[in-house]
Amino acid sequence: MKKKLLAFFLFCTLLLADAPLLFFSKNKEISSRELYDALELHKPHFFEFYVDEPTLELKDIELTMQALKDYYKSKGFYHAAISYVSDDNSITFLIKENEPILIRSLTYIAGLDISKKIPFKEGDIFDANKFVQSKNDIKLLYANSSYCRVELDAKAWIDIEQNSAYLAYEVLQNEKCYFGKIDVKPSTSIDSKTLESFLYMQEGELFSAKKIADSYGNLYGYEGISKAIISTSIKKNNTVDIVLTAIENEKPIRFKAGAGASSDEGVMFLLGLKHRNFLGNLKTIGIETRVTQIKQTIKANFDMPLLNKNFTGSEIGYENEDFLTFKESRVFADFYLLQKRVPHAFKESLFFDKSKTYDSDDTALTPEYSLFLISPKLEWSYDTRDKILDPTNGYFINSQIMGSIKSDISDATYYRFKAAGGYIIPVDDYIVGLRAAFATLDVKDGFVPASYHFFAGGMHSNRAYGYRKLGPTDSRNNPMGSDSILEATAEIRFDIYGDLRGVVFSDNTYLGNESMPSYDNGYYSAGVGLRYKTPIGPIAIDVGFDIQNPTKQYAIHFHIGELF
Repeated sequence: MKKKLLAFFLFCTLLLADAPLLFFSKNKEISSRELYDALELHKPHFFEFYVDEPTLELKDIELTMQALKDYYKSKGFYHAAISYVSDDNSITFLIKENEPILIRSLTYIAGLDISKKIPFKEGDIFDANKFVQSKNDIKLLYANSSYCRVELDAKAWIDIEQNSAYLAYEVLQNEKCYFGKIDVKPSTSIDSKTLESFLYMQEGELFSAKKIADSYGNLYGYEGISKAIISTSIKKNNTVDIVLTAIENEKPIRFKAGAGASSDEGVMFLLGLKHRNFLGNLKTIGIETRVTQIKQTIKANFDMPLLNKNFTGSEIGYENEDFLTFKESRVFADFYLLQKRVPHAFKESLFFDKSKTYDSDDTALTPEYSLFLISPKLEWSYDTRDKILDPTNGYFINSQIMGSIKSDISDATYYRFKAAGGYIIPVDDYIVGLRAAFATLDVKDGFVPASYHFFAGGMHSNRAYGYRKLGPTDSRNNPMGSDSILEATAEIRFDIYGDLRGVVFSDNTYLGNESMPSYDNGYYSAGVGLRYKTPIGPIAIDVGFDIQNPTKQYAIHFHIGELF
């Protein structure tokens, strides 16, 4: 009986035993994480402590080894030799990559400059996936240049004995194309005129695949649309007919909750409720509260699409914020009109602000006022960045001006102007980022809330200083804010290993108590940072030092996503 129980126990143990863990060894040119991805296995990031490590069944070893050989071949390593060792707990593939296939010759014939779409130069390792992608990129280049009929002949000759590859591209572009008939299918509660207003193409215009892509981006910008399909049909007269079909979100009401942290605001909690298709035609209405260690906000908003890519809406709320030397609470309302003309966006609004400054450390420098302002506001932005959280190319400009005239219904005559711009460009194996920002406040009569001044320091400002801890100080050595500011940043971003990247940066700040900053005494800093790529954007940590006093003045910042 005991022997039967023991046998049964061993059988159950085998059934419940985990599959062996999977590892790679001796691979150099291709990282282990890339190999896991090639096998469609997820290697947990360091923060995914709750996710199991990749495993492999013994019966799948031969099939996996062949898949690895095929992947190495696609990456130009035709002579890679792969073996394995195993024990009860793990399987390790031993990889000898050997000599790769190198590109010995590269030629192309085309009417357009396709050189930037070819990711090779002579002497590079041949990569079949990049070669296929280059063909798609060349076709897209022509499609964005109004050529809907392109004949591309791209060949790669591989000599595995000489470890050599010879690449040739030839493009026949034919005539330019135009958009033809545009047919929009209405959905249950979204009419065809509203849907058509989201498209960036018109009948008779030159064809462009980018206009189709921009239209997709605009359509999916509305959470009330769960799926959009833009079908194209090329006609013999070089016109391209368009059919748009949009499917509504079956569950328009969305609840969201979140938590996070940053070096500027500390711990953050978020709760929100939104109806994404309120009364049809993609009108949205919602309420949201966001609480951090220095700021608490609750607001309700309404947004309604108009025709011709115009929008109107409003936002009403309450916020309370701690500015170190004082605190400020306000009730606000913002009523606006918005026009989107990708990559442009224009916004005109009327901003109502009833604020109260309290708990001031120095009432002479920061009086405790209760103020009411009605301020017209104009905003313009231009953005060509390829991604927002992790851009690798493009540039942007943001500007805003607002002001008021003192009267029975507004407590000040003032104007406040802000402008910022940035440029991100790849240079060899690096990403170079440049950014500049300027802002000025001029109060002609009356008073404005203390928060309308400009406070420097922090991860979006000068990273050698803590959040809002740079600039002129009061008797307690706390920053008071400035009437003008100019900041400039330069960054170089580079890969270190796998998903880990590094950055070196320089942040420079000039402040002033007049409409223009003083350039006699600037704040100059330099620093380094790390970025770890994740599905939600890179997790970042930066350490900045004041150049004139690096051992005493420095700060550490952490955030998600690149700063620009």
